[in-house]
Amino acid sequence: MVESRRRSLQPGLLVPVGERIWVVDELQPVAVVLDASTATVVMTVGWPTVPPPAQPTWRQDRQVRPAADGLWVQQPGGPLALVTERGLESGHHTAGLTLGAVSAHGAWCLPDPPLQDIAASEDAPPHGGSGVHELLVAHPACTTAAVHVDSPVHGARSSDGDLYLRVETGRWSRRNLGVPTSWSLQPETAWLRLPAQEPLPARLSLATHASDAPPAGRWAEGDGGQRNTSPWLFLSGAENAHLDPWVTEPETAEGVGWYAGWDRDNPVGGRDREAVVVARDRAAGVELFRRSLGLGAVRAMTAIGDSLWIAVEGPRHFATYSDSAPTRLLRVHAGSGKAETVLPPDTVDVTDRCWPLPTEPVDTSDYTAFWRERFADLDHYWTAPNGIRGPLAAGLHDSRVEVLGSWPDTEFHLTFGYAPRPGLRLRRTVPLFEQLGRQVAPEYAAIHLMEDLDTMAIPTAPAPGAEYLDI
Repeated sequence: MVESRRRSLQPGLLVPVGERIWVVDELQPVAVVLDASTATVVMTVGWPTVPPPAQPTWRQDRQVRPAADGLWVQQPGGPLALVTERGLESGHHTAGLTLGAVSAHGAWCLPDPPLQDIAASEDAPPHGGSGVHELLVAHPACTTAAVHVDSPVHGARSSDGDLYLRVETGRWSRRNLGVPTSWSLQPETAWLRLPAQEPLPARLSLATHASDAPPAGRWAEGDGGQRNTSPWLFLSGAENAHLDPWVTEPETAEGVGWYAGWDRDNPVGGRDREAVVVARDRAAGVELFRRSLGLGAVRAMTAIGDSLWIAVEGPRHFATYSDSAPTRLLRVHAGSGKAETVLPPDTVDVTDRCWPLPTEPVDTSDYTAFWRERFADLDHYWTAPNGIRGPLAAGLHDSRVEVLGSWPDTEFHLTFGYAPRPGLRLRRTVPLFEQLGRQVAPEYAAIHLMEDLDTMAIPTAPAPGAEYLDI
């Protein structure tokens, strides 16, 4: 078995838990626990005995929710686990359900939301969804319990220990999708509430637990600080504004709302973009300050007390499929606007707490040859109706593909000349395996390269001393 490569913490989630902040790695089962008041490291916690995720799926990502003294974590389709500062506390079978919320009763695992229901007419009845739906509730001190709901479940929230479930009422309409024979079901939904002090029931229904919606802004379901899925800065009042900023909790006297990302008004692109943080007085609607956080992109942020905690990934090797660049954790103070580095990039070694590499796939050699063949002649990539073959992108010529490295570090180097960059050789690096040693088929790599060339999303010159212009 190949020895695991050195791995430093890559902050990907920031989860407040009481007086702590859990800085969870973007992929690996490890977190650094910080004291929220002093910003000092309390310990590093790993849970590598929880199995790694299955092959990446577009439908789900891992689920992480705060517990009383730690985290509930679940990989897609895998078991649910409770992790505290003592390590792995308990594991729970979920029967394919997904962690959705944590209340005073435990961690709630829900079925997938109903699939989109499209019919040929506006009055076509729903295709299904009636009957009883089973939820599982895990508690470290109890056996996982089943709770049945008599309506399809669309989501869950918790607030002050109470559980809220959004369920269908049975009433519905259909929305036309633009053609006469395509109508999408729009079920009406309402909320159920299970108070924290009420014992866990065997069944929940609108007849017994109907409720108003949970209090806005007080939900316990964080996303680990990844609320802003776009890397761009969106300010209230601007076009496509993100209207729900991070807000200090409890809110400071100034009522600070935080925004961060790439500044759209800054014309610099690519690897030279800077991450910017903006603090605004929410009541007055005015900007308090704006600070550059240096080159890179915002990956997660969360507000605690009078500070914003923010993870900023450094600039990646331009437009390659590379792993994340080293990521730093900063704390920005609302009063002074000062930004301090809490965890410098590439400084916390977590190798011993990561998942070990598996055995090399038996088809590595054939898999590599299969994909190499598909990149072997980018000069004649497209075939026109008249049979004439042309390059992947106009101006591309003299292409070559080279295989470098051994599993799990095998990668293609695609090099070529390009008319808009005369006298230079351009290079696109395409890895064949991901961090866990599993195959990641580069089926869209050529199309992505074509799009970058066609839109000229490429640097003007190589890095100092570089042989190639990396794109």
